[in-house]
Amino acid sequence: MLEERERKEPVMNPFQKNESKETLFSPVSTEEVPPRPPSPPKKSSPKICGSSYPLSIAFIVVNEFCERFSYYGMKAVLTLYFLYFLHWNEDTSTSVYHAFSSLCYFTPILGAIIADSWLGKFKTIIYLSLVYVLGHVLKSLGAIPILGGNVVHTILSLVGLSLIALGTGGIKPCVAAFGGDQFEEEHEMC
Repeated sequence: MLEERERKEPVMNPFQKNESKETLFSPVSTEEVPPRPPSPPKKSSPKICGSSYPLSIAFIVVNEFCERFSYYGMKAVLTLYFLYFLHWNEDTSTSVYHAFSSLCYFTPILGAIIADSWLGKFKTIIYLSLVYVLGHVLKSLGAIPILGGNVVHTILSLVGLSLIALGTGGIKPCVAAFGGDQFEEEHEMC
């Protein structure tokens, strides 16, 4: 009985070359497919004056310049702020400064995870830029002498620094990828 079934139903071996002239799919003739209308010519994006680079590159560069200016401008006086406004000792000031710097270099991993698996790069850039701005606002509020005491200043400063670190690191992988997406084949180097 087993031999009869094997004769009637050939065994399918995926690694065996198909010698049969029969195919599983019938070819589609060109008469059945309606003709497509011709696609409109591709509109070229605006270019930076005197170059072949897209105009969007200028906006990305200016945005990145402003972001780096705010980050390094704040970071340049951060230790002085800790020493002379919050009245921390040198060891604590240096430790918090380096912890903040380290957090800024580790948060791009978090930004890449958020962009790749949850929000996408455009929404990640927008939302984490808002987090970045909120961090600067809280950090600035923490430097206003009439707002609370030393504890309030410390809390606002540390929360602000944490948000700045998340914002600056989180947008880094997205901005780099977004900048690369602006270039087309004509910009490729041989």
